[in-house]
Amino acid sequence: MRNLSSLGENLETSNYIWENCFALSISIFGLILFLYFLGNLQMYMQWTTSKSIKNWDKLRRKMKSSQRQKQHKSMISWISKKKFDSRTKRLIMDNINQRYEEGEDVNVENLIPDLSPELQKDVKRHICLPLLKNLKSIKDNGLAKRTQMLLKICDSLQPKFYNEHCYIVKEGDPIDAVFLITNGIVWTYSSNNGEGSDSRHAERLEKGQYFGGKLLEWILTPASVDMRNLSILPVSSKTLKTHTKVEAFALMAYDLKEILESKLSLLGHEKLQSKAAIRVQRIWRQHRAKTDDDVVQDRAASL
Repeated sequence: MRNLSSLGENLETSNYIWENCFALSISIFGLILFLYFLGNLQMYMQWTTSKSIKNWDKLRRKMKSSQRQKQHKSMISWISKKKFDSRTKRLIMDNINQRYEEGEDVNVENLIPDLSPELQKDVKRHICLPLLKNLKSIKDNGLAKRTQMLLKICDSLQPKFYNEHCYIVKEGDPIDAVFLITNGIVWTYSSNNGEGSDSRHAERLEKGQYFGGKLLEWILTPASVDMRNLSILPVSSKTLKTHTKVEAFALMAYDLKEILESKLSLLGHEKLQSKAAIRVQRIWRQHRAKTDDDVVQDRAASL
């Protein structure tokens, strides 16, 4: 056995032929046993590796199954909160299940971007149309009853998702979008640069509220042609910061301007001139009223 393990290196041979044959057989047999040992070792390593891979695959499938169940529950909860009709619910479920079958990752918290374009349009209209109709600037300009225009605005809305304690707009930044809050809590506050006794105050915005009304007024009732071309934008006097995870929809200034211009182009040249004349008269009357008030105040001050 010692000679086999050393492949016959310890054997001392003579000129006798049978001693040489014995040493040669010991060397060959020891080499065969060594190769046999290496083969069994390789097979054992492959078996243990395949077993560990199977166990890992089984664990991964189990974790993936539990994750999908959790995502499925979150998706059901999101759908129930939005109060979709049965048809929309079925389409959303089919769309997400199809993405699961194709092996694509789906973020339940950011569910809307994973939907098909047509389904995204239906979802945005269902969620945002009531909010748009309740906006003060929309009501004041008589747009609340113009359903087709509001539907186009809904289609142009961009879904936004923010983590907690995240800045959306900072004080002094230009406002280029109106944010409709559909889920979560947002704080809006102003520092007033340290002026006044109440140098800091905050306002809580929740589902159904919005931020950026100044931009809506800026576009819907422009004081000059430059504003209509968006060559300048209003500056935010407040900071908008999330308190929890927030789901919102952004109405970009450029999209709103395009929709309004497309609607104005459908009025025709004569109606457009008439509306422009009415708008100019309104602005002139407001300016004249302010001027008259200034004259009265100056006379009162002189007396």
